[in-house]
Amino acid sequence: MEDRDLSRQPRHPIRVAVKRTGVAAVVLRAWERRYAAVVPQRTETGRRLYSDRDIERLVLMKKAVDAGRRISDVARLEESELRGLVREDRDAAPASPAPAVASDDPGDISRLLERCLKAVADLDHHGLQEALSEASVTLSPARMRQDLVVPLMRRVGDLWRDGTLRISQEHMATAVVRTFMDSLRGALVPPNAPVLVATTPSGQLHELGALMAAGTAAEAGWDAIYLGPSLPAEEIASVCLAKGARALMLSLVYPGHDPRVRAELRRLRRLLGADMPIMVGGDSAGTYADILDEIGAIHTPELDALRREIDSLVR
Repeated sequence: MEDRDLSRQPRHPIRVAVKRTGVAAVVLRAWERRYAAVVPQRTETGRRLYSDRDIERLVLMKKAVDAGRRISDVARLEESELRGLVREDRDAAPASPAPAVASDDPGDISRLLERCLKAVADLDHHGLQEALSEASVTLSPARMRQDLVVPLMRRVGDLWRDGTLRISQEHMATAVVRTFMDSLRGALVPPNAPVLVATTPSGQLHELGALMAAGTAAEAGWDAIYLGPSLPAEEIASVCLAKGARALMLSLVYPGHDPRVRAELRRLRRLLGADMPIMVGGDSAGTYADILDEIGAIHTPELDALRREIDSLVR
């Protein structure tokens, strides 16, 4: 009886719940708010506290969602029903995992994208956070990045460059999306996971591509180290060498055709040696195709391409 009572005691803060379940904090809060998936107790100061039973339930729900089920369909199931679904999905799983399933209605993503753009135009950071939070409930992190965040930030960049959006609006969007995407990165790093470093070279201030690359790598089981934007080659190389990185991912967004970036890429190759895989993505990566070829870097124009490349490194 004592063990059973202990399992129901609220004693784990949200940070522990995130680490033990692999459910990002922003997703966990959305599950609670919209579906009452678990109901943590609150301290006098309003901090959430989860019991062992809550943690177990969240683990089961995450497994069900990762298998392609909707959180709205599993959130109110009893633990015994959840265990049954998880066993059924595990037994029916193919030899290689299927891609995560997003919303059945592509129009949902279009509506969310327009809602995000309106929030950016209105400088409504709460509205942008709410739209992203809603998307995180129905979209896997991979689909969230590829189908919503990438198109959103491309549109924001285009509107900023043609003068439709002010720089303050672009900065607000970047800050909100950066914080949100960082919260979605994998909470659990497997033992002895290979290390990938993600950043942008000096002069490249648009960092979301590198942040999303880090999230993609973390989701694939890598220990992804995100360094932020605009770092000199010497700093990037020092981290790669100190951490024994297996790969480096760079994002090049704006500007293109920058001679400083070309020099930094050459310097990085010299500092890292010939064997370190360097992958380069971002909207401007194609403008550096000749230098990428010269240094033996791999152009990964989409996150799916990045995922294939990093998967090939650990086979």
